Amino acid sequence: MKELQLKAVTIAKKAEDRKREIESERNIPIDLISEVKEAGLVRMWATSECGGTETSVSEVSSIISRMAYYSGSMAWVTGVTNCSSLITGFISDEMAQGLYQKDNAMIGGFAGPAGMATMEGNQLRVKGKWSWGSGVTHCSHIVAGTAIIEGDKMVGTAIVFFNPDEVAFHDNWQVMGLKGTHSIDYSVKSTLIPKERWTYFPVKSPISESLLYRFSFLGALSVSIAAVGKGMAERALDEIKKIAMKKSPFGQGKLLSDRPDFQEHMAKAIGNYKAAESLLKSTITELEKEVKSGPCSIKSKANLRLATAHATALNTEVVNSCYRLAGGSAIWQDGKLEELFRDMNVVSQHGMVNRGNYRTGGAIHLDKQVPEFLL
Repeated sequence: MKELQLKAVTIAKKAEDRKREIESERNIPIDLISEVKEAGLVRMWATSECGGTETSVSEVSSIISRMAYYSGSMAWVTGVTNCSSLITGFISDEMAQGLYQKDNAMIGGFAGPAGMATMEGNQLRVKGKWSWGSGVTHCSHIVAGTAIIEGDKMVGTAIVFFNPDEVAFHDNWQVMGLKGTHSIDYSVKSTLIPKERWTYFPVKSPISESLLYRFSFLGALSVSIAAVGKGMAERALDEIKKIAMKKSPFGQGKLLSDRPDFQEHMAKAIGNYKAAESLLKSTITELEKEVKSGPCSIKSKANLRLATAHATALNTEVVNSCYRLAGGSAIWQDGKLEELFRDMNVVSQHGMVNRGNYRTGGAIHLDKQVPEFLL
């Protein structure tokens, strides 16, 4: 894992040095994405038969967090596209190897059933439009969730894997933060997908016997996103500390670091970060221990989603607090806190970690029924 993390950090540092280029193009440069692919960072959760490393969720969380410390956009694209490789533990070896046989394999897209499909034998005729396609223009296959329609009824849901030339890309990623993720919309009008490029989704029982695939599938995605937020919060704390050691606000005669009120706010930010870090780490550890004896329970899945949502909320407050504490020093585009503020407040809006996840976690703890596919 140390070697993998070292490669990840090296690439993320390069991305940080090229921040202006990345934000101007609203995309990660091809040469950096090629390095990500060559390092195996988008198949950390792929089966070994597909050239994956079957790296644990806790280790991947650490890798993505370290990347986000330097470049939120790079960490985001790496994290969410790597999550797609988890599917290899739930589909046939033939299908998995068809998706990941090439050295440049990388899968991304939106798995929610935004599209519509009808069965034609064992194939799917698909149409629809999907959003949040992070990194899809770099992908060898593009995932898309779809409802399967029979007559006027939905009879199931699935994900399909488009070839890039089957998809129309809509270059609409004009946003406040995570500018370099190029999380654009994409669509198809009527595309026939063969049986080797679609599967029912959400996934149920894994085919692979590796413990990794007993972990919550959607929970793993939420961990990746929360890990991006963790890395950003850690960097924000380091940035505000550097500013506080040098900045003396006009007319106040003291360094920020010498002011009792600043010290208090700094301590609260550190406390929030530590609480988020501990919650996320302990919850992941509990699930990894649980899956040694079988699949994780619905309550454990709910606890994970609650942990990733709450950790993200706490880390958002950390970044926002650091931004506010820096005063006018935080507003400049060449400064790191301005970038972190923008990126973190986009991370926190994602459906896998936003505040809507509190309701699901609360319902489970109140012994209410929650559809397992939401977890």
